[in-house]
Order: sequence, then structure tokens, then C-alpha cells
Amino acid sequence: MRVLLVIHEALFGKFDILTKDGVTMIDANILRLGLFVSTLLFGSIVGAQGETPHKTASVNNHLAPMLSVQTTAPNEINLGKMATYTLAVKNIGGASAEVVVVQVALPPGAPLVDASPKPGTVEDGVARFNLGKIAVREERNIRLQFKPEKTGPIQLQARTSFATQSDTNIDVRQANLEIRCSAPLEVRYGECVEYEVTVSNTGDGVSRNVVIKPDLPSETHIDESSSSPCSLEQLAPGESQVFYFCGNAICEGGLKAIFSAMDDMDQKVSTEWEVKINRPLLSVAVKGPSVRYLHRNGEYIVKVTNPGDAPATDIKVVMAVPFGLKILGTSKEAVCNKSRNILTWQLPQLTPGAEEVWSVYARADEEGRQVPQVTATGEEGLSAVGQVATDVVIRPQLFATVINRSGPVEVGEIVHFSVIVTNHGTRHADIVVLGVDLPEGLEAEPIDGVKITDQHLQFPPVSLAIGQRKEIKFKVVGSQLGEHVVRVTYGDNSSHAKLAVEGEAFFYSDHKATYVAEKPDFRADKAPRLLK
Repeated sequence: MRVLLVIHEALFGKFDILTKDGVTMIDANILRLGLFVSTLLFGSIVGAQGETPHKTASVNNHLAPMLSVQTTAPNEINLGKMATYTLAVKNIGGASAEVVVVQVALPPGAPLVDASPKPGTVEDGVARFNLGKIAVREERNIRLQFKPEKTGPIQLQARTSFATQSDTNIDVRQANLEIRCSAPLEVRYGECVEYEVTVSNTGDGVSRNVVIKPDLPSETHIDESSSSPCSLEQLAPGESQVFYFCGNAICEGGLKAIFSAMDDMDQKVSTEWEVKINRPLLSVAVKGPSVRYLHRNGEYIVKVTNPGDAPATDIKVVMAVPFGLKILGTSKEAVCNKSRNILTWQLPQLTPGAEEVWSVYARADEEGRQVPQVTATGEEGLSAVGQVATDVVIRPQLFATVINRSGPVEVGEIVHFSVIVTNHGTRHADIVVLGVDLPEGLEAEPIDGVKITDQHLQFPPVSLAIGQRKEIKFKVVGSQLGEHVVRVTYGDNSSHAKLAVEGEAFFYSDHKATYVAEKPDFRADKAPRLLK
């Protein structure tokens, strides 16, 4: 290397690689010729990229940009005068130099007075010039003015840096996942639904590590085909793959399934499908009397309905009648099991919304709550129950009559009365109370055990069994002519209400005028009306 530099200097003069200004006094033409010959003999001194020393030239390189920097300056100046430097930066390479920056180390003792263009920054004694892009063979100049403050040489260093532009074509492709599902729109309850899921790549890039996941309600899972995800190593552009999933149609109303696909680029797509589930249903309603007296008949209405959206078939309807009710008949033919008191009907089919209605007739034979129950069952596990409660009650029902067994009699004679009380109810009457109120003009004859107070007779309590009747007798004597009304009240301890019945007695005389008695008002005294 030393020998080469010596030859270089012998031929063309001294060449300073450090490019210190003021040391080189070579004519520019001789320098260019010397650099050209040196390059032919020994190759370029300056690299393709990086920093370029001051006053260093480089030959054109077809593969990369190369910058040369030439400095023009006066040989000498007087102290106090302006020293003007011109830096010529030229691209002698084969490509544009991008983001060219020239850094000039400012000499000490000679402040920078002016520069064109202006430096971007001046820091730590270095002025930084941003020249941007320099095209092939393009030249940019930097003009600097210094004012020396002391005698001696002014040394100026310039360094360049730049970037190269490399064009690389990359073919960018993109995968595009699509997913669609196909399945029946309607199925019968309990059937298996098969979903056909197709995953496609409609893009121009490969989709890798594709995972397909089903999402069905847990109660519809059959096996792993209902819940396990499927995967693909890759899906080429334009390629499609089909997957199958299954679920049981056992949801009310409909079955909603969601399917999703995602690849390793987090591209996610999804689709959903809802299947309508048609299912027959059964509903049973029973109507009947809530209260029924013993030995009274009642009607029970049975209604069986299909409120579902599919036909219900092979329906069996069973009515269990408690033994407290005696079955008398039905409006719809049935099979009767008398030992178990059960009625059975068979219905071949009930279409959606259809109903069957019929009546059952029964008699209340036992006291207490009686609950007939109706159960309807059909295919596919259909079942419905309906019932009604009837309270069978018993109570006494008393009925009384007053009989005048003497007919019309003369004043002063005795009239014989009988009160007949009958229990027509369904319960024993434990305590039956009976009293008699007499009008003015009648007087009661004393009777053992009967309490007589003024015009009132109070008989001791009696009991009456179901269907039993009793006769209670009393006698009165009339002291006034005419018709007289006798009032009998009665009741039992099961009710606070008192019943009343009336009878009449007529008294006459062959020697006196006859009075016709008005119906007495027991709240006030009224004189009988005389008939003339």
C-alpha cells in the first residue's frame, strides 16, 4: 500500500486522504486525471456507501451511488477578511443517493459567519447540512464564509453520509375464509339434526391451521360429533372442505347452532342455523261442581287439547273416579272398569290446535272431598294431567207442617193441633228446637215437659235421623169467635236460621155475632174485626 501511494505522489503530486484543507495545492484538472489513472490501476479509494473524506474523488459505480466532494478556497487571506469556501458534492455513482448529509467540522479561531444553504444544526463545532436526494451526475454546492481571528492555516474537514434505495418486489397475498351451513329447516321433536358445514378459502393466499368449532346447546349433544372441533393444516386458495356435525332436536321451539372457523392469522368467520322443532303437546282440563250434596248428581266435562305444532297420535285418556262418586254414564263411549271405578277412552289422533270434549255423569255417594283425575298419554312420551275437586256435603233439611185435627169448634172448646217435622237432609239432625206462638183469644192447655210463657209454647229439643219424621201435639182453647192463626217456628243446631209454618183455628157460636180474625201481627195487639 505504501508503494502505491509513493507512485501516486510521484505521478500526480501529494494526495491527502484525510482531506485537510490547506495542505493540498494540486490543480483540479491534474487531480481529476490522477484520480482516474489511480482508479484504473488500484481501484476506487472511496467506498460505495458511508462517509466520503474531503477532496476525495471516486469513479462511477453502476451498482451503487458514489459521492465526490471538492473544496474550493483561496490560497491565503489577510487577517480580518472573509474566507469563502465552496464544497461541491457530486454523485458519480450509478444510483441515486438518498438522504445525503454533509457534516463540516468548523475550524477553531475562524467563526462561521454565513452559509448557503443554511445548516440544519450546528452543535459541538459541527455544522450539519441536509441535502436530501442527489441523483446520478447531480451536483450540489455548499458555500461557507469564515472570518479568521488569528493567523495560521485554516483546516476544514467535511464528511458525507447517505442511504441507498433498494427496490424489492414482494407478492403479497391474503387468504379469505368463508363458512356456510346447510341443515333442515324443520324437524320432529327428538330427531337427529345433521349440519353440513362448508369452509372455503376465496382469497389468493394459503390459510393455515384452520380450526372449525361447533356451538350447540349441551342438552342436544349426541357424542363428540356435536362438540369436538375439527382442524385443517392448510386450505389453499379456491379450496373448500366439508364437515358434518349432529345434534338432538330436544329443545323447546327451536335449535340454534353456531359454527366458526379461525386460522393462524386470527381471521375468524362464523355462521348460524336455527331449526324449527315441531312437537305435539297434550293438555287436559276437567270441569265439575265444586260442591255437591250427598246423593245429588253432577256433570264433569273432560277436554283434551293438542296445543303443539305437530299431530299427536295414539292418545289414551284415563279418568280415575273416586269411590265417593258413583259413575252413572258418559256422553262419549268408554271402557269402564267398575272394580277400580276407572273410565278409559282411546283417541287415534289430535291435529295441532284440535280438541275433544265429552261429559261424565256421577252421583255423590260419600261425604267429603272427591277428586276425579284425568290423565292423557300419547306417543313420544307425551303426557298431561287434569283434575277437579268436589266437596260432597251433608246437612239436615227440616220440613214441618201444622195440622188442625179438630176443624171449626164452638168458643170454649178444645182444638187439637199436630206439628209434623221431617228431616229430608243428608245428615242427622241432633237438636231440633220447636216453638209455638198463639194469638190473643187462644189459650194453651198444659203439657208435660212443655214450657208455656204467656202466648208462647217451648217444646223440649228432639233429634231426627235422615228421613225420620216426628209428630208434636198441643191443644188450645178459644175464647173469642172467628179465625185465629197459630205460628210454629223450628230449626236445628247446624244452622242459625229459623223456619216458620202456620196453622189456623176457627171458633163460632150460635148465639153471638161471629168475628173473623185477621192474620195476627205478633209485634202489636190488634182487635179482631167483627163481621155483621
